[in-house]
Amino acid sequence: MTITEFLEARIEEDEMRAGSGWARLGDTRWETDNYGRDTLTPSAVLAECAAKRAILKEHEIDLHMSQPYCDTCAEWWASELGEGPPPVKFPCPTIRALAAVYKDHPDYQKEWKQ
Repeated sequence: MTITEFLEARIEEDEMRAGSGWARLGDTRWETDNYGRDTLTPSAVLAECAAKRAILKEHEIDLHMSQPYCDTCAEWWASELGEGPPPVKFPCPTIRALAAVYKDHPDYQKEWKQ
């Protein structure tokens, strides 16, 4: 399983939970449940899922390319520093950070750790 496949599966799970009514619907980001715990509202979870999907889309790479860098990070590196390819190979730190949210999941791979 690639890190992208892992993230897509976790995002899909989050979306399914948000749509299953595990928390009351609301317009705010946080609500207090019947036990006094703060929980994210389903709309907040779905917004986070959409943001994670957008980040994944920005960081897509063609695995058949000879350059093993995320295009987004490579372009930033070149424009900001005026240098050649970045020293960071895919998965870049941004994608690794997204995956770290799910580090306790059994499919999380240690080599993805930042």
